[in-house]
Amino acid sequence: MQETYGNAGKIKAVKLQSLQRQYELLCMKDQESVADYLGRLQVLVNSMRACDEPVKNNKVVVKILRTLKPQYDHIVVAIEECKDLEKMSLEELQNSLEAHEQRLIERKNNEKSTDQAFSTRVDNQRF
Repeated sequence: MQETYGNAGKIKAVKLQSLQRQYELLCMKDQESVADYLGRLQVLVNSMRACDEPVKNNKVVVKILRTLKPQYDHIVVAIEECKDLEKMSLEELQNSLEAHEQRLIERKNNEKSTDQAFSTRVDNQRF
């Protein structure tokens, strides 16, 4: 019995090492949404916690802010300046980031609509 539990401890340690490496290398992908990225991160954090690794929420908040795409840089600065990162919940951060993401999407859609309208108008004037 002791051999089995000893091996299980080693297996857990190896798994934890792998999870920690994935966590360290994790960053937001170019076409990834905030919800998808935070979901991937949460799966890793939960797996690490299942291996008895204490992962504090404030460390996860800081990790998220460090690994977002560059288009989020100005919102990251605003959050760091205005919020206490030690007390900020993951839900609060996610809500702020998703609201910002929605504004970016709306702005991009408005720009596309304006460009299409302008292009159509220019094409109509040629004929």
